[in-house]
Amino acid sequence: MSVDYSGVSSGIIGRAESEFKAKPTGSSSLGKDAFLTLLVTQMKYQDPLNPTGDKEFLAQLAQFTSLEQLTNINDGIEKLTSATNQQQMFSAANFIGKEVKASGDSLSKSGDTVSKLYYTLPEAATKVTINIMDANGNIVRTVDQGAKAAGEQSFAWDGKDWLGNAQADGVYFAGITTAKSDGTSMMVDTTVTGIVSGVSTDSSGGYVLETQDGRKLSLLNVKGIVNQTS
Repeated sequence: MSVDYSGVSSGIIGRAESEFKAKPTGSSSLGKDAFLTLLVTQMKYQDPLNPTGDKEFLAQLAQFTSLEQLTNINDGIEKLTSATNQQQMFSAANFIGKEVKASGDSLSKSGDTVSKLYYTLPEAATKVTINIMDANGNIVRTVDQGAKAAGEQSFAWDGKDWLGNAQADGVYFAGITTAKSDGTSMMVDTTVTGIVSGVSTDSSGGYVLETQDGRKLSLLNVKGIVNQTS
């Protein structure tokens, strides 16, 4: 038994040759017309007495089509990611020269000036203790804040250690412990402020705001603008 494809063979082969000649050198995508032409051309040369081979061929074509679709989806995601990163860069640049408030626990000391720390208590605390640590995690001062009401509170460190000695200029960190009336502790959100002087990226590629006093605040942690400076 045989199947006559003679009525379409010359046109098919001609279209296939024309399609491939028209494609730019190095192109990684296969046009729809060329794909369909190759499909029909392959069917022309299939052995009608070997249906298993036909099934394998069709399965391969289905895999090829799925791969092409996934490639197109991946290209779309990459373009979207690129556009998002560009938008984040512009957003970060708009903060330059402005004082922002962001989630964080870093404090900056420069001479007699120390940046402020803000923290929010979900409910009233009978005791709040703030530990000031240096860049190595060593506690240089512990400050007892006493009882505090629920809501946002502020803390201003005087830049001195336990003995009243002024500490070196640089970046420090604050750790807060709390106690409720039943003796249990609670989670505390801390925020800091700083005047943005520049923008950079971290190890993961995320945008970071650099402050005038040497700290770095993640763009994703910014909660608002406190004040604008020229």
